[in-house]
Amino acid sequence: MISTSACRLMTGTALACVWLATAVNAQTPEPPAETASDPVEVTVTAQKKPEPLSRAPIAMSVVSGRQMEKAGAHDLKDIQTLTPSLLITSTANEAQTTARLRGVGTVGDNPGLDSSVGVVVDGVSRARTATAMSDLGVLDRIEVLKGPQSDIYGKGASAGVIQVVSKLPSFTPSQSYELTAGEQGTFGASAYVTGGLSQHWAGSLFATKRQRDGQYTVHTGDGPRTRTDDGNQNYGSVRSQLLYDGDGWSRLRIIADYTKRDESCCVGTAIAIGGTRGYIDSLASDAGTASVVDPKGREAWSNRPTDQVIVDSGLSAQWDLRLANNVQLTSITAYRHWDHTNGYDADFSSADIYYRDPNGGFGNRFDTWSQEVRLNGKTAHYEWMLGAYANQEDLVRHDETLYGRDYEAYLGLLLTAGANRNRVSELTGLPVGQSFVPGQGNHDTYRQRERNMALFGHAEWFLTDTVSLLGGLRYNHQTKDLTSAYTNSDNGIACARATGSRSTICQPWSNPAFNALTVSQKNAEDATTGSLKMKWQATPTVMAYASYATGWKGAGFNLDREQMADLSADRDTSFKAETSRSYEIGLKGRFLSRRLALDVAAFDEQFHNFQLNTFLGTNFVVNSVPHLRSKGVEVESRYVAGGLILNGGITYDDARFGPDAVPGVPLVANGRASFAPKWSAAYGLDYTHGLGNYRFNASFSAKYNSDYNTGSDLAPIKRQTAFTLYNGRLAISDPDEHWSVELWGQNLTDEVYYQVAFSAPFQAGSYKAFLGQPRTVGLTLRLRR
Repeated sequence: MISTSACRLMTGTALACVWLATAVNAQTPEPPAETASDPVEVTVTAQKKPEPLSRAPIAMSVVSGRQMEKAGAHDLKDIQTLTPSLLITSTANEAQTTARLRGVGTVGDNPGLDSSVGVVVDGVSRARTATAMSDLGVLDRIEVLKGPQSDIYGKGASAGVIQVVSKLPSFTPSQSYELTAGEQGTFGASAYVTGGLSQHWAGSLFATKRQRDGQYTVHTGDGPRTRTDDGNQNYGSVRSQLLYDGDGWSRLRIIADYTKRDESCCVGTAIAIGGTRGYIDSLASDAGTASVVDPKGREAWSNRPTDQVIVDSGLSAQWDLRLANNVQLTSITAYRHWDHTNGYDADFSSADIYYRDPNGGFGNRFDTWSQEVRLNGKTAHYEWMLGAYANQEDLVRHDETLYGRDYEAYLGLLLTAGANRNRVSELTGLPVGQSFVPGQGNHDTYRQRERNMALFGHAEWFLTDTVSLLGGLRYNHQTKDLTSAYTNSDNGIACARATGSRSTICQPWSNPAFNALTVSQKNAEDATTGSLKMKWQATPTVMAYASYATGWKGAGFNLDREQMADLSADRDTSFKAETSRSYEIGLKGRFLSRRLALDVAAFDEQFHNFQLNTFLGTNFVVNSVPHLRSKGVEVESRYVAGGLILNGGITYDDARFGPDAVPGVPLVANGRASFAPKWSAAYGLDYTHGLGNYRFNASFSAKYNSDYNTGSDLAPIKRQTAFTLYNGRLAISDPDEHWSVELWGQNLTDEVYYQVAFSAPFQAGSYKAFLGQPRTVGLTLRLRR
């Protein structure tokens, strides 16, 4: 039990967290996800109202907080092993993270692009997928909604939504503690405390600290980097909640969170070696880069630090007020702050060619305000929702590319096939070492302000006792204002003076066309999205539905330098809005006395002007691909029998681009979309058995993906072959789980797989990859009271 003094302490801590943090979220509270009388049923709020999963006419996967705990999952990236058709990957750093559903998602390297798969945490939309990668704390469940959800969730939901619902504070006091240790230097500790603070107030506080050594061995050459591992984990997170319950008529929920990551990320390991390796080797004090392809060795070369700092914080308040027996007003107000800085060895070698310094010259910052107000009501024949939404997003991106001490010599070797490292000096007429002075380069700042306003409505008309017609409509108005300020600290002198080979010397970051250049761009657009669904409750345990939905993701700007063929600066970096439409039919059944759940859906999604972000070796470009189509079938099932729970899902998906030619990426025409395996499956079991004074539990999960390409340009070398990840956990506890000891393993077969493969910058024929985590085995101790 929590004493009165402990409650006072917790109240002060929660209020302190509210004061210290800045933004989070909220969602209409619901009853427990599962009940003993209906063990396979789950209550969801995908349509912003509580309803059983079996009666929601949406294809979705639901992962419970209990499943997350038993899988050792802490953030969104971890849940992809628990649900089919979901892929979440990171590229050059954790701030560049992308979620994809049914083979569709936006590459996260460019913050100018909204996500195609939105993330909503406790009722508050996150700015980008990467801004939702913090520890999620103690959860009720995660809902993965597939297909366009723009009529209810707005922008950034053209391909789906991941909705996170955290656990409400309880008026019944409880505490839980966790201590974890394992291979790769894994360490984790967390604490969760909840209880009543007074007759109407309850609170909860969650805190965690997690660490893990890097997965790569790094060769640092002459430095200045000193760290010899990379891809580590090191973060701390605090999340506090206050709940006011006014006897069922009024409810207020305040949530505050703060997370700080201080890590080293990311280097890549070689998967193909090109002809420039010898040039790099001649400039570095060690091998410079890999001489053989051996991803399993997890070796990398990097002479520059890749220090990464991310601060993620937020504050939100949700107020639910019952105006009448069947009418409720909900208001959600939120502010979020997310800040990221990163060092970056841009040449992925131990030669000192070019880099980004971890002093704040490279990174993104989001400050977002949002307000949603909605009315929900119900009559004998209708259930309805009306709402309004507004948000303001301020994005600041800093970008720089600095010359290393070997940059000028490396360009000379490129221009002369390795014969003359002083060739640049001969072309510019400047002394050796003065064409590209180490430490000089570009320093650019992008400031974008986005405003969104929307009106939306959703209704269900009960045509008969078993047939319903559902419809949704949303009007969106969006404006984006961008100011791009470009500078070259050396005024691009080498490019300006070069008498030849200007296409190589005049890279975007060294082009004098950007000297002291400021460009302003603006976009304003209106969009209307909607959905229409028919639902038939064929029997008390079988429901069928058919749906049509449209999605929208707003137009925007590429936050990177773009130059024309004549080397002039491209002042128009805009790209078109992305739209989608989806046709879906589905069936949801509960059988064997409701111990077996079976959900089936067939879908056909078509995207117009799909926003494709592609790295072309030196910079990113955004193309609006005219057509992308994703069609297939999904099956998910769950079975409960005594202490045994079986779950599984499988997706067949054919996601392909149309025949239209796309500049710079010729393989896209008629190609299968990147990160779109034709087959994906997730399956697992959970078995609990009591014996005397002890309780034994075994859990197992697996995720299979058939082969897919990890590159936006669909280069064959970037193909990831089919693979399966296996995770498992064995636990022993007392009958009431007041304590438990767990032996666990992640990636049990030590599968080596690509998160993303990419062409090594400025190194023709060389390719690198960011790898998934290796096998890790450890122990966890849990205490509950």
